[in-house]
Parts: sequence; structure tokens; C-alpha cells
Amino acid sequence: MAANISSGNFQSYDPGEGIRIFQGLDPDIVLIQELNYQQNTDSQLEAFVEDSFGAGFSFVEEEKSSGQLQNGVISRYPILQSGVWDDADMTNREFVWAQIDVPGEPHLWVVSVHFKASSGSEARRTGQATQLAAYINANVPATDYLVIGGDFNAQNRNETFLARLAPVVDVTAPWPVDKNGGGNTNAGRSKPYDWVMVEPDLGALEVPTVLGGRSYENGVVFDSRVYTPLSAVAPVRQGDSGVQGMQHMAVMRTFELSEDPYQAWLGENFASLDPAAEASVWGALADPDEDGLVNFLEYAFVRDPNMPVLTPPIVAVALAGENVEVTFPMRDGAGLTYALEGATDLSRFSFVSGGAVSEGELMGLVKMRSVTLAESALRFFRVRVRE
Repeated sequence: MAANISSGNFQSYDPGEGIRIFQGLDPDIVLIQELNYQQNTDSQLEAFVEDSFGAGFSFVEEEKSSGQLQNGVISRYPILQSGVWDDADMTNREFVWAQIDVPGEPHLWVVSVHFKASSGSEARRTGQATQLAAYINANVPATDYLVIGGDFNAQNRNETFLARLAPVVDVTAPWPVDKNGGGNTNAGRSKPYDWVMVEPDLGALEVPTVLGGRSYENGVVFDSRVYTPLSAVAPVRQGDSGVQGMQHMAVMRTFELSEDPYQAWLGENFASLDPAAEASVWGALADPDEDGLVNFLEYAFVRDPNMPVLTPPIVAVALAGENVEVTFPMRDGAGLTYALEGATDLSRFSFVSGGAVSEGELMGLVKMRSVTLAESALRFFRVRVRE
């Protein structure tokens, strides 16, 4: 999702309309603009993300000193690394990027942008696009997926900046629309300000975006004033997209990144999937070999669900001077995400970000991931696995 859906007089999410839209649409990844909430302290932004999207989401933002119109990335999936590329043309927002561990083998790179506004700034937007394409060519592996999204302030679908981005993402039709076929995204629905642009390999995996039983073949422009039925996107209210200061519509596209191999694994490891035996034998939370790992985790960490294995530990922690190195196995091609969480004691674990991430060579179905944390106070670690 691309979302510059702040509102009110201060370009913030404090009034709550944007939060309701996030809650109703339930996106997996958001490229957000004007990321302002209360005083923008770390704890306040964490509360905003949890309230808008739920527990377990991670996020990155610009340095707060970079200006009032902060860009950011919010993700259901673990953020492996992130940073800010300097937009030499702007002083109050930068290009925010993140590499995300989405289901499947290629990682996903996303860039959240907010180009210069106004009809007289086409040349500046072209310059911004030129910078951005250069950053992408220098930093994003060709084997990974790429999304550029956000508020481009495009006045039409033929602006010159699009030609500068065309070598790295697809900028051509078809585009997302609302239920009436309208694709423009500014408050007056007359200009295509907001885009979700993807490179061709990811574009080939696009599937219709479905909201409340209604299918949008090429993605949706969400406008609460025209969307029906609103009951399908509760708690959104009919006027949320039209309140004072809501200058943009959210844009969302959907991509199917992997098949679900878990069912095949169940068939390989259990002679029968009799519903009567689900809770005790083959269910995701069953532990038939009584080794402390439920079936879903046996699958995730490439263990045999019918043979108890008590050692070695799944998560290995080693100290090297002031550094902490945490290593754990992952199942290749499982369509799962693995998020490392840490704590200074056993009372509160949180998502670990900022470490140096490396992955070893594939050995059968196993790939070992190592996260090195410099001068970390964390001493307890666990891995959260989710589909």
C-alpha cells in the first residue's frame, strides 16, 4: 500500500481517519508519507503502528531531524535492513528504503517516496526520479523484488519523471481504480498523485485485490466516499477520505509470492489426516513426539515431527567481544517469515533490528541465518515464525 493519508491541520495521523483506513484495509506492507503522530517519540510511533496494524509489525522512518514530512515503511514481515537515501532536491523528506523478508526466496526491496508538489515542479520531480533510479541501480540486487511507492504528486500519467523510473519499475497501465473505475488519487479525484510501482518479475505475480468480496483486477484506489459496503472495511467511516487535510487516497495492490508447502509436508509425515486426530497428532499445535516442538515449528526448523530431538538448541547465541551473534535454521522455500526477537530479561521480547544479517549456504532444505549485533545489551533471544 502507498499511503499519504494524514489529515487535519498538521499533516499527522492524530485525528484518526488514516488509522481507521489502515485498520479496515489490513495491508501487509505500507509505504507511508507524512508519518507524524503526537510528538513522534519512538514509543508513540510504536503505539501508532500497533494500533493501526496490530502486534508484530515492524517499521522504519527517517531521522526525525530530516524534516516534518517523514517517509516510512511499515511491514508485517521482518525488515532485514533499512536506511535513507538523500534526496538532494528536498530538505524536509528523503527516500526511505527497506529490504524485507517476504515469503519465498527473493527478498523484497521497497522505497517510500514523497516527490515535490505543484504543477510547476515537473522538472524537480524528474530530478528526484533520476536520483532514485541511480540509488536503485547501485544498491538493489537484480535478483530481489522491488517496489517504489508513495506520493509522487504526478499531475498526469505522462510526466517526464516516469521515463526516468521506467528502467527499474513498470510505469504503464493498467492502474488501480476505485469501484467506479476512477484511478486518480488526490482529494478532488482529478490527478494521479499516488502510485505503487513494481519491477516486472514481481508484477508477473500480481493477483486481484479483494476487499469485502469485491475484486479489483489491478489494485484498488480506496475512497471511503464511494466504497461499498463499508461494513467490509470496518471501522472505516463514510467520510474518512474526505475530511479536512486528507489530500490523498490510499492505493493498494496484491501479489501472490508463494504456494503453501505445509500441507504437502503434513502428507509426507503423517499416514492419515483424520480430523479426529488433528489436536493430538497432526495439527499445527500438536506434538506427537513430545520433544517440546509443535508440528508447525518442526516444519519451520526442518525437524522430524515423529522423532524427538532435544539437542542442539534451535537458537544458538555466541559472544565475540562486545558483539552478540545469534544463529538459527530456516526451511528453504517454506513461504514462512522468521523474526528474531530479543530481551534483556525474560519479561519482554521485542523485534530485533539494526543487526548485520547473513545467510549461509543451502544445505538440503536448511539455510542458517546469523544476526550479529554490535555492543548489544540483549541476552535472551527467540525466533517468531509466521506464515
